[in-house]
Amino acid sequence: MFELKGKGHVLQLTEVLGHPRKGITLSVVGQRCRVVEVGRNSTDGQAVSTRSCLTGKPVAPYGHVLVKWISEAPLASDIHGNWVEEEIH
Repeated sequence: MFELKGKGHVLQLTEVLGHPRKGITLSVVGQRCRVVEVGRNSTDGQAVSTRSCLTGKPVAPYGHVLVKWISEAPLASDIHGNWVEEEIH
């Protein structure tokens, strides 16, 4: 996770199931955030890519999202290696 000053935090997602989209609420280590933008991979232009951006070879699905925290933002070190899940209402 890293911060874009005045815009929110970017989360790098790996082992992605489905497709993130603007407006969904995520749960990250017990904290909630809303997706405000979905990144596009430079290799294929997709939000979730299965190709390495360096080699173009198949890899596990990955992508990036820009989020705004609804509750307090966790520390980046607390997020690493944890599941990120969509909150279904």
